[in-house]
Amino acid sequence: MTYKIVHITTVHAPFDQRIFHRECYSLAQAGYQVTLLAHADNDTIKDNVRIRSLGKPYRGQARLRLGDRKKRVMNALSAALELDADVYHIHDPELISIALTLKQKSKARVIYDAHEDNIGFMLQKRHLPALMRPILAMIVGFYELRAARTLDAVVTADEGVRIRFQRLGAAQTETIYNFPRLELFTAKHVPTQKFDLVYHGTVPRYHLEVCFEVDRILLKQGYQLRWLFLGRILDPAWAKQQIELLGDSDRIVLEEQVPHEAVAEKVLRARIGIIPLPDLPKFHHNIPTKLFEYMALGMPVILSDLPPSRPFVQSGNFAISVSPNNPYEYAQAIRQLIASPDLRNQMGKEGRRLVESRYNWDAEVAKLLSLYGKLLCQDSSL
Repeated sequence: MTYKIVHITTVHAPFDQRIFHRECYSLAQAGYQVTLLAHADNDTIKDNVRIRSLGKPYRGQARLRLGDRKKRVMNALSAALELDADVYHIHDPELISIALTLKQKSKARVIYDAHEDNIGFMLQKRHLPALMRPILAMIVGFYELRAARTLDAVVTADEGVRIRFQRLGAAQTETIYNFPRLELFTAKHVPTQKFDLVYHGTVPRYHLEVCFEVDRILLKQGYQLRWLFLGRILDPAWAKQQIELLGDSDRIVLEEQVPHEAVAEKVLRARIGIIPLPDLPKFHHNIPTKLFEYMALGMPVILSDLPPSRPFVQSGNFAISVSPNNPYEYAQAIRQLIASPDLRNQMGKEGRRLVESRYNWDAEVAKLLSLYGKLLCQDSSL
């Protein structure tokens, strides 16, 4: 018997790193019939995963139109029921309401995948009015409580969020880390290193604010370094304005997001990976995925010293941790690595060794498949 699996997102892109390139890809490789419901330009099939479009991707300010979002959530429910899956796996807090309906109207098992600390994330969303943030955080908390007590399992990307759901009464919880797939983060060839520092992924304004302040300090100290910001720049007009104020638009480069399969080659054009996380509630639970991707590519890392990353950083000499929100410590760490190619090489090799031996996707696949096996075994015993 081939089990039917349906993953659903109304927030993330169809080729999201966690949803498509890790979970859906691995489930399809294991022989499941996998469909992903997401906003996409067209229906398509890739790596044996069928992507079914819920409508064109959000563009402009559509993300803020609540009526439109509600309509798309209901479209997702309709499509999910039509597919009559054995397991539904949802990826967004706004989908918990339909997850509860799927649990009620079908015999399927339903999984909620909490990619991050959604309550903390809601509290730091600058584009929302300050008075609205705690209210929305409370609403998210209410729905996540219902998910914990009603759905069959909760999957998280870090241990801190998993423990919270366990305490809320979730029947089954599993931490599935966003460790890299080695075949996607193994350097086939090293391109010319045109940049000193790189940050990739979603690039919010508060990350850029730290980096630009670090650059100002380095300029005063006589260092003109080359920066690459690769990915989805959330406030590009502001970012370009700040770069012009720094006086050298050729030295600080913004590049658009590329497919996940192409990230490694783009990132390898830099010498050092940087992760300038501010000391905000969300980052007290979430582990930055790019930490392990830099490691896999044999790059030294400079990052904020925050609780989720600390146990990993302490496991080997591949990164320099600095105080969050302290641009002077970032500047000092950058100067140290720029001055020592041997140290960069040594740290890069250590990071790659740890990813090959411990922090890679193979172990996480085993946990994912084990969870699905348990749920489907329960289903067959009913």
